[in-house]
Order: sequence, then structure tokens, then C-alpha cells
Amino acid sequence: MEVQIQTRKLIKPSSPTPLHLRELKLSCFDQIAPPAFGSFIFFFKTPINGHQTLKKLESSLSDVLTKFYPFAGRFIQDRNTIDCNDQGAEYLEARVSVSLNQFILEELDVKLVNLLVPYPNELVFTPTILAVQINEFDCGGLAIGTSFSHKFADGFTIFGFMNGWATCCRIGVDAVKCLSFETESLLPDGFKPTYKIPVPDDNLDTLITKRFIFTASAIAALKAKVGVGQFSRAQLLIALIWKVRISMAKKKDSLQIFPYNFRGKTAIPIPSNGAGNLFINILVRFTANDDKNPDLLHLVNLVGNELRNAAESFGKAETAEDLFLSATNSSREIHETLSKGDTEICILTSLSKFPYYEADFGWGMPGWIASVHKDVEMVLLMDTRFDGGVEAWVTLEPDSMVRFEQDPDILAYTCKPSDYFTRCLLGSEN
Repeated sequence: MEVQIQTRKLIKPSSPTPLHLRELKLSCFDQIAPPAFGSFIFFFKTPINGHQTLKKLESSLSDVLTKFYPFAGRFIQDRNTIDCNDQGAEYLEARVSVSLNQFILEELDVKLVNLLVPYPNELVFTPTILAVQINEFDCGGLAIGTSFSHKFADGFTIFGFMNGWATCCRIGVDAVKCLSFETESLLPDGFKPTYKIPVPDDNLDTLITKRFIFTASAIAALKAKVGVGQFSRAQLLIALIWKVRISMAKKKDSLQIFPYNFRGKTAIPIPSNGAGNLFINILVRFTANDDKNPDLLHLVNLVGNELRNAAESFGKAETAEDLFLSATNSSREIHETLSKGDTEICILTSLSKFPYYEADFGWGMPGWIASVHKDVEMVLLMDTRFDGGVEAWVTLEPDSMVRFEQDPDILAYTCKPSDYFTRCLLGSEN
């Protein structure tokens, strides 16, 4: 497969950003976020008019940047600000030498997905806040690849922008629901963090990423196996995947890390549509004993207890200092655990229930939304478009991947992506 870049330019807002909005101070949570990109690709099968569609995407991007003006700016590291100077979002157009069906259904190397985003290596950091790559496939079909700066954008922010851009393209800029950029005033930057979220080593070339589909029926069967209790799909799958990782760790202690979105969950008046990194990492510990295969229900309860503790703690938080102290304490504990080297670190991000499939640019919902091959061992959970399933993007060392995909629970409760996505591409478009 070849991806040939046809166009590379900057897309500026269609009207200038007012002078009083030209500098956006990053919140304390943005300042401890890793200098990296977060990338996603939105795939559309519906036949489109190539030239007309590209022009519409370009013009609507220019229009929506008037409302999402920080995304056209540049990160200024020594001031911890975004210079909202209208320099523009990076914009690329590319041709892909295979059909969309072939790309998705033939189990191509997941690393090829990275060719569809502007920054294939998410750890190659630049001051750019947003870069977009429009990919046209042979025989029709289109994929919008995006790279967002993690210094300003978490998952909520990314999908808020994408839905805004889609609305602008489909209806017009006046219908766009914008994010709030006022979080800096609520979470001032006057704190000096001792610990930031660690930046992993760049292992892009040595790691392997594979996709595993948990269908709704498989998740229901897994819930029945666990038995009584109130827990979400995400909580159940976090525990299951963690259980597999623990069994692979040869009786080492294990630390499970996953983010917790605290919008609307504190006494602090943080906007429910606030942009930025409004999350904290939750840490769940498992101490190894003679039983290297822990009970799944035990891990479900461990994860659930930490989620409830976080909800209670954040519900009582009355100041930015309270929130930020929790964030820096989590980062400190991660640093200390890494330095000791005696604990298996398991990183997982769940984007379950995020509204990413609402991104209708005027030709229907995406048939698939993909992540990319990562630079660090981790798991990313995303909802599937159909039937309430979950797609797990798993990145591991090659030897670990062999053991992971041969685990009895993974074999029992997952299916091949090619089998599942036949329904996405060849089934209903609505």
C-alpha cells in the first residue's frame, strides 16, 4: 500500500481571532500533559465527489477554526501558552493505492494506519495544535486522519472539535456547538508541579499493535460469568485485559493506569464542555501472591472501588489545588513505581460512550473510527459502530502479543476484526 501526499498547506480561520483572545494560558492539567500527539482516523465509505468534497472540507475547516481558534495557533513552551495567532491548522491531502474495503477487511498491518495521519509517530512533538490529512482511496471512500496536540486536547476535546467541524461542513458554522476555553481561569497555572505525566520511550518500530473485537453478546456472556454486581462494560473489560496482563507478568506486582474524566464531577464550576486535559489518572494495584491467575471478579471490584473513590474524592473537591494535588500525586506514584522496576505497568485508555460516531460531515456517520499503532505498551478501548461492542487496540512487545492473543479469555470472548467489519462496510450505512 502506498500513500502519496498530494497537497500540504496551512488552513487559517476564515476571520481573524480577536486581539483579546490571542493568548490562551494552559491550565495546570495541560502543563503536566505529555508533549505528544493523539491521532484518530474517521473512515467513510459513501461515494463522494472528490474535488467538491475536498473543497467543502477545506472551507468548513477554515470556518470552524473561527470558533475553535486555539487549534489554529501554536504552543509556546516557555510560557505554557497557546499563541492564537491564526497561523493555521496543518492540512494535507493524500491518495491511497488500495480500496477502502481492501484496507479494512484484508487484515493489513496495523502500522499502515499511521500513514493516514499527519504525524505517524505521536512522540515527534511540534508546536502545532492540529493537523489534518484527507485520504482518498481507490474506488471511492475517504478517511479523515487527525493529529491533535496532547498539550491541549484529551479525548473529549478531540471529539468535540471533530463533531463541531462535521456540523459546520454539513449545516454551517452557526449551528456549531463550541467548546469552552475558559478552564484556565478556573484551573490557574500558579502551581509548580514536581511530577508530570511520564513520556514513554519511542518504541514505535519494535512494538506490535493488534485489534480485538468484543461483541455485545460476548460482553453479556462475560458479565454472566462474573456474576452479581453493578459494573460497566468498560470496567469489566479493563479488569479482563488486566487479568491477562497479570497472568503474563510471572508473579510480578501490577499497576493498572487509566484516565478519569472529571468534567461535571466536582464542586468546582468547570464547564461540562471545557476544552483541555480535564482528567486524572486512576491507579489500581494488584499484589502478586502464589496465584498468578487472579479471579476476574476480584479485579472488577478493585477497579470499581478505585472509580468510586475517585468519584467521591472529586465530588468533595472545592478548589483547583485539591484537583491538581490528586493529579500530581498520581504522577509521582507512577514515577516512583517506574524507578523501582519491580512492577508491571499496564496503561489503558477507555473512550467508551464518547460521541465520536456523531461526526456526520454530510454523507452519513463514519463506518469506522480507528486509533493508530502506538509508541508504548498500552490498550485503547473504543465503541464499535454496531451492536454495542467494543474494539480493543492492544500494543505490546512481540513475545507478549503472542501470549496475549493465545490467552483462553481472549480466544473465548473476542472475534477477528475482519469478520466483524464486514458488517460495517457491507451492511447498513445508517
